Amino acid sequence: MNKTLDVDQLVAGAKSDRNRAVDFYKAIAMVAVAFGHWMAIAVFKDEDGGIVAKNALEFDYSLAWVTWALQVMPLFFLAGGFSSAVSLDSHNRKSGTPQDWVANRLRRMMLPTMILAYFWIVVLGLGQLAGQGEIAFLGAAAGAIPLWFLANYTIDTAIAPITLPLFRKNPLMFFMGIGVAFTLFEIAGWVGIPYIHGVNWVIGWLIFQILGFAWKDGLLPGPKNLLWIAPVMWAVTYAVVKLGPWRASMVNDGEATFNPTHPPSIALMLFGLAYCATALLLAPSINKWLARSAGSFKVVAILGGVGMSVYLWHFTAAVLAGVGLLFVDGLPTAEVGSPEWWVQKMPLIGLSFVILLVMLSLVKRFEVAGLLAAKAPYRGSMIRVLISAALLSAGVKLWTGGSPAKLTIGLALTTLVWHFDLKAPELEEVTEPAATPESSTV
Repeated sequence: MNKTLDVDQLVAGAKSDRNRAVDFYKAIAMVAVAFGHWMAIAVFKDEDGGIVAKNALEFDYSLAWVTWALQVMPLFFLAGGFSSAVSLDSHNRKSGTPQDWVANRLRRMMLPTMILAYFWIVVLGLGQLAGQGEIAFLGAAAGAIPLWFLANYTIDTAIAPITLPLFRKNPLMFFMGIGVAFTLFEIAGWVGIPYIHGVNWVIGWLIFQILGFAWKDGLLPGPKNLLWIAPVMWAVTYAVVKLGPWRASMVNDGEATFNPTHPPSIALMLFGLAYCATALLLAPSINKWLARSAGSFKVVAILGGVGMSVYLWHFTAAVLAGVGLLFVDGLPTAEVGSPEWWVQKMPLIGLSFVILLVMLSLVKRFEVAGLLAAKAPYRGSMIRVLISAALLSAGVKLWTGGSPAKLTIGLALTTLVWHFDLKAPELEEVTEPAATPESSTV
């Protein structure tokens, strides 16, 4: 694959009315996730010389409020909903089938994801041959931690050709309907009804995608209203977390009881709405800035071209950095959360960044290949591609499951769906790249 992303052409071809804030939010979200995960890693030797790798929040919960700045997934789903609406409208104007659109969106996501899958399959195989299977599985499980996002985004993307027209028939009723459904499933979790609460994994993140649809259609409040809506939403969110049962952390901190994010809760919905309101308030200023500064927009376009790769590989980079520092006895030894610990942790963050840059130089071409590939027709029906999306989501979810059995089944299922239903020879062909960076892989 020798495809290259002509960033200068993409920037020069961007239309004057392009919503550059969407590109900015997608790019910044991927960077923030990588940095946030590196900040949260607490890896050290215990008193017996064993390796401990956990979330820093498990040792110092005062860091929970930092997650309010770094939990950017509501913002990403907002921008993703906007982009999906733009892409679907363009696809429908060309009389394309919904299954073709879904398949091509999934291909763009899964092509770079499969490179990560192949990497860990090889590592697991070599680990078994070398008698280090347990360590290899630990590394593979850690590298998969961020992939929960793909499991949810896959489903919400796959149903976009259904949810977008339903939303447009009656936007207010549709949004209220999914809001009521979300609340009912949340209550089901409170009263102990098993499994049903898990539906909010889909509905919760879908709410932010629907906000993205509304943003694209110009249905959301303007800056004057957002100027008071955003701070009010932040105040309500703070009050709910302080007075209600939910924990303060807006990321998974390992505690199952009233965790705001696993699955998404009312606390996360309020937080996400506050975050999105703030982003919408700032969007006009960001658009003006990026329209004036071609250099800044070029940086955004570059990040958009590797954003998915950053997301996929940043935790693997941290795993390799941790292993390297282990061999030179360079892991932190101070109490987690103390000033000394943050100083001792800098080599881990710095080495993770360097390793990630090396990885990007090797794998970014696969993301670019997905971006520039000719759109290939899907050989099945809409029902079939929805089943494939559900299987992919299940496969990725299992991949992140933590245990060797779940990880193995997840990798196998993801790989099988990719090879037998989604992968297309046309991914190797390139037509003229789009004149604008619809750019991020997702």
